Amino acid sequence: MDLLSNYFSFAESRDKIHLKYKVSHRECIILRMIASAHYEGHKLTVSDVIQMKSIASPATSHASLKALIEKKLIENRPCAKDARVKKLIPTEKAMKLYKELGMLLIQDKKN
Repeated sequence: MDLLSNYFSFAESRDKIHLKYKVSHRECIILRMIASAHYEGHKLTVSDVIQMKSIASPATSHASLKALIEKKLIENRPCAKDARVKKLIPTEKAMKLYKELGMLLIQDKKN
C-alpha cells in the first residue's frame, strides 16, 4: 500500500470512530487538546480553551465543551484551590476513543 492510500485508509477509519462517538471536527480538536494535556500531566481549564481563539470563538468553544460534557467525553471539575476555576478532565470514554485511534496506527504499521 502506498503512502497516500495508507493515509486515506487511516483517515476514513478515524472518521468512522469519530462518527461512532458522535464528535464534530471542532469537538475532536478540543478533546484532543484536553486529553493530550491530561496525558502529559497538565489539566486545561475552561478558560484555557475559551481563550484559544484560533480554534473558534469563545461562544463556539463553550458550546463544544458543553457538547463534550453531555457526550460524557470530558468532565468539568472545580479546582481544589479556587472553585471558580473549572478543570477539564477526559473520561474513560474519551480514553477509549483514543485507544481505538491508536490501534489504527498499529494496524497501519502491520500492513
